[in-house]
Amino acid sequence: MKPSCPSCQTPFVPGAQTCGACGAALLIAPTPGSAEPVCAVHPQWRSVGTCPRCGAFACASCLRQGPEGVVCATCLEREPLGLLPWDQREELGTLKAFWKTCVGMLMQPTKTLQGINPDASVGSSLGFVFLSTVSGFLTTGLVYTALMGVIMGLVPEAAGAQAAEGAPSPQSMKLWMTVGMAVWTVVTPFFGVGMSLVHAGLEHLILRMGGVEKGFSVTLRAYALSQAPYIVGLIPFVAVYAAPFWAMGLRVVTYRSLHRTSWGAAGAGALLVPVLSCCLCGGGYAAIMFMAFKGMTGGEG
Repeated sequence: MKPSCPSCQTPFVPGAQTCGACGAALLIAPTPGSAEPVCAVHPQWRSVGTCPRCGAFACASCLRQGPEGVVCATCLEREPLGLLPWDQREELGTLKAFWKTCVGMLMQPTKTLQGINPDASVGSSLGFVFLSTVSGFLTTGLVYTALMGVIMGLVPEAAGAQAAEGAPSPQSMKLWMTVGMAVWTVVTPFFGVGMSLVHAGLEHLILRMGGVEKGFSVTLRAYALSQAPYIVGLIPFVAVYAAPFWAMGLRVVTYRSLHRTSWGAAGAGALLVPVLSCCLCGGGYAAIMFMAFKGMTGGEG
């Protein structure tokens, strides 16, 4: 995002000292005793923006146009932003880039996130979520489908003749249960992408309340990268039980790194929504069980 003139709100060229639209000076002294942010390098001038890379306040003369957008002059002189393997899909290939990113996030998350561009397109983040969900549930779904077919295949054919009138036959049960598992395997990745959007949106609201200023696309990128543990789902049944907790902890790291916020704000953003969801779902389940038990005991009386 380009900085804008304090007088006319027109974007100006980074590094300029006067507005090209209205001619007003862009180097403005802060009001004495005010809480106006001032430049980290030139405290005699008001800040007109923050550097998206280091978070420092910068005056108009300190801003520069860099490869990743408008940054402060200090950051422009540093090494360019690092790239995740996922950001190098054209060179590496999508699957290789996904694999290398997952390995980096699992083995050295802090080092992998260091110096990368915190922002990315929504499509890039959702693509990573989709592959993570496929990795987490495809193998397990295929195994479940195969097991369902084997188990239902053991049902004696004669049981169909002994079934109560109107009850489904073992053959139809086998067919529908196997088809149901296959459909669940196919639909789960798309459902995972939708739920990731919802959860990332809710967690972004909490992060905003915690003081972060970067946009939703940064939160979505952090959320997507935290789904890397689902790669262990290539081993059947592992991701279903272990990956959600692993991803939740990793999300604290990704939120802190990409939003450059405190551990407390990152932890609240990553943990509050899952904890509240568990409480609501658990409370609802307990209420249903209580009502069912009450109905059964009431009927016996």
